[in-house]
Amino acid sequence: MPLFLRTASRVLGLLFLLGASHVVNAQILQLKASELKPLLGQPTAVYSFFAVHEGNFAPVPHQWMEYSVEGFPYFHADKTTTQSGTRDIIDASDRLLLRKQDGGDKLTTRPVEQVVGELSVQRPDGERFFYVVRNAYRQATQKYVKFDLQKMVIKSTDYALYLDDNNMLIWNDFFYRGYKGSSGQRESILDTLKIRLSAGVFRENSRLTLSNDNLEPSIDEIIEGPLAWQVYATTTLSVAKIPVLKIRNYFLLMPQETAIYARFTLPTIAKTVLQSPSVSISLDGNQLYGGKLITSWTGDSVAITDGKMSDSEKKMVGNPMSGKNWIWFGTGRGFDILAQLDFREGFEAPARLLYQDDATLANPPERFPGQLPNVGFTMEEIPIGKEFNFLTRLIFSDNSDSLPPGKYAENTLSDSKVSYSAY
Repeated sequence: MPLFLRTASRVLGLLFLLGASHVVNAQILQLKASELKPLLGQPTAVYSFFAVHEGNFAPVPHQWMEYSVEGFPYFHADKTTTQSGTRDIIDASDRLLLRKQDGGDKLTTRPVEQVVGELSVQRPDGERFFYVVRNAYRQATQKYVKFDLQKMVIKSTDYALYLDDNNMLIWNDFFYRGYKGSSGQRESILDTLKIRLSAGVFRENSRLTLSNDNLEPSIDEIIEGPLAWQVYATTTLSVAKIPVLKIRNYFLLMPQETAIYARFTLPTIAKTVLQSPSVSISLDGNQLYGGKLITSWTGDSVAITDGKMSDSEKKMVGNPMSGKNWIWFGTGRGFDILAQLDFREGFEAPARLLYQDDATLANPPERFPGQLPNVGFTMEEIPIGKEFNFLTRLIFSDNSDSLPPGKYAENTLSDSKVSYSAY
């Protein structure tokens, strides 16, 4: 893309963020359709969702999302999974997406619409009500996220993420509503996403490290929605003309969250080429001095970005992860990120925190000098010939410091308590 066009697109992205309304707690609820039993087997197009705000009964956006028998978002292009239900029919395996803040008060008057049920959603910060309306003449038209495939940019009401022109796994500028750099000016929070595959080639002491630049993902299917865009992408990596890595990614792009289901497979034939493979995935920040990092498994330790690794930070890196983990990083300048790393059942490879805080360390590919900080995780002793998978959730906010990080993570990542009453 010519430089002037790239610059123009970034300016438009900034204007988009400047013009976005201030959204607090713009969390997308993913509710299991199995908890709305009276609606099972019904056509999705028949029902709409409404809520009461300041006495007004109005439609709110919603979205149904299909899941496969294997537990991943379902895409027709993915021939390795099985559709668990029927398209355009509400099945027990489906998920219902709603915006948390769209939930309202309990309905006390009888509206003109044909209300068929009341949906109560309890979160740590309170109970919210949604109402199911059959054959509604009013429909919600709001859309909160979009993936522009031509410009390779993801825009929501809160952020804009610019991807490489030809590679969805290379992340470049990331702008967040209200965030300002150390100079007080708007600037990219992100240097880049870093994916590494390191392994001995034919023998252990001759190691090769491959990065995002060596990966060429193919976007095989996109499903558009007002609350989430679903993207299915596959990547195959070969060494000496032998396929050594197969990645299947299922992206859920939401207004304040990106969720990525990742399925990694090192085929059995890779044993002839690779020895002791390891994988690392991390986000490299852009000059995020003063940022604080806390994890769920390193106790009360706090890592502070200052351009050098302290003794306590080195100890944090040495601690292995366990269970469903989270990492919280706050910039102190109007942007925080909460990352949940959910390793699926049967995952046995040891995983550890990756944290680099070094103003001079080079770790290409990167656009800005230093690792300030580079945060993620590493997995060692990757099994060959066996698929392993995990879910990564990246949740963005600008107000999480109103609670201690541990409490904020607990509240944000907790399951909703759902109750549905048919009328």
